Amino acid sequence: MPIRKTNHCYDLDKCLVEWELIQSRIGDNLWSKPLGVNRQTCIQRSSKSDVNPYTDGVGSIFNRNMANKGERGNLRFPRLFPSDYIILNDIYEGTVFADAINDVNGVRSRIMHMQPRTTYFVHQDKTPRYHLALITNPNAYFIFPSLNEIVHIPADGYVYEVDTTILHSFVNCGPDRTHLVISKGAHHDQV
Repeated sequence: MPIRKTNHCYDLDKCLVEWELIQSRIGDNLWSKPLGVNRQTCIQRSSKSDVNPYTDGVGSIFNRNMANKGERGNLRFPRLFPSDYIILNDIYEGTVFADAINDVNGVRSRIMHMQPRTTYFVHQDKTPRYHLALITNPNAYFIFPSLNEIVHIPADGYVYEVDTTILHSFVNCGPDRTHLVISKGAHHDQV
């Protein structure tokens, strides 16, 4: 089974209240694409982050590392790994989000928002992920094509471990969907 319910459970109402407070304090600087279809914001940052600690760790680290090469193949900036994103952004100190990250010993945690009728391409990640659904709908699914499985993660306060190293996609066929996504601790040889 590519998705497993863990024993870690949190008060969903508390999560949503804390999330609303964080959004109201930071505003548009919180999001990678304020008006974008699929937006992300970082809960943890790297010590190498130098622009915006709420957006420096979003998107694909692999693509960022590939784009980081200069004309002669030299790195313009330090190469980044999921395990570099371990510093909790100050606004999350003392929140349920910090508790969840600590409880699973997670790295590179983000809030990911998906608008209605959107999907990700089929891909696989280098490390598994933990998901805590904050806002979802019954028509939001992980799809594992090689396993012929379609799985919905409910907004029930539980953290789910998802083996995203298996080819997968995600499709949101309903209203907005917002998840806390935490990368499972990774070694530096994994991107």
